[in-house]
Amino acid sequence: MRTSALRPLAALFALCIFTAACSDDEAAEATPPDDMADMEAVDEEHDHDDYDDHEGHDHDDHDDHDDHEDHEDHEGRDHDDHDHGSPVDFEGAEIPTLGLRVEPDPAGGINITVGTTNFVVAPEAASTTHVEGEGHFHLYVDGTKVQRFYNEAIYFAGVTEGEVTVMVELSANDHRTYAVDGEPIVAMVTVDVPPHDHGAHSHGDAGQVAWAGDAPQMVIEVVEDPKSGYNALIAIDGMTFSAENVNGDNVDGEGHLHLYVNGQKVGRLYGDATHIPVLPVGEVEITVGAFANDHSAYVIDGEPIEASTSIMVAS
Repeated sequence: MRTSALRPLAALFALCIFTAACSDDEAAEATPPDDMADMEAVDEEHDHDDYDDHEGHDHDDHDDHDDHEDHEDHEGRDHDDHDHGSPVDFEGAEIPTLGLRVEPDPAGGINITVGTTNFVVAPEAASTTHVEGEGHFHLYVDGTKVQRFYNEAIYFAGVTEGEVTVMVELSANDHRTYAVDGEPIVAMVTVDVPPHDHGAHSHGDAGQVAWAGDAPQMVIEVVEDPKSGYNALIAIDGMTFSAENVNGDNVDGEGHLHLYVNGQKVGRLYGDATHIPVLPVGEVEITVGAFANDHSAYVIDGEPIEASTSIMVAS
């Protein structure tokens, strides 16, 4: 429904990445990840997010493979600096734990699920003052940081076939790495991503499916992140997120969200918050739509179930 004309936005992201790279000693990464480029101050290390979580640019509904691949080539990496000073040690007795599962997605890319104890994910507090036990996650692929994310399950499109090492670390609100006795709290998994067969998976419009029952209530708010980019906060009532059943059979009321910027799809979400690293200048419309497990758009009386907001982005 909003999957065409990806090149103009991709080109904007590419320009932002190039500009940031030219203002720092570190070069931009050659292989792009899932999310849009996150513009940081020039004194920060360029650890080429979320876009995601976009939390992740998605592969599942681009109807032009050439355009899709070109879009991937221009995706940027998150500049949230890994080197924000020394790791911050937990001082309390309830030390968080972190688990990680990574599975290849039939559409290409990978699905990542984390599990924690004694830890509160606080997207509304990202890039603010440290509060022990609060924070978010940082994602690394083959040793390179690629995004921050706020949901316990995300889709990441920025990997190709072969062996991939995925690492997630617990991050404080101020982006310092949480640690115990100086040792960072991380989880790591190596997974073999099979070749992606475009012919075996439809990248076109998956169609529509009628929502059964009362319509879910959905609202989106987008606020500027104090450090960089924007945070999209989504309130949804009446729909169940189901990362574990994505690409599977439809279950009424179950599914995920697709995220759009000015009508162009930029991510698949399994939760209610994501970091948007960069947006085009001017008035920008950001939309989330409800989708079934097989990526069919949920509709009521033929109308998509979605929520939108508009913000002004200064130059």
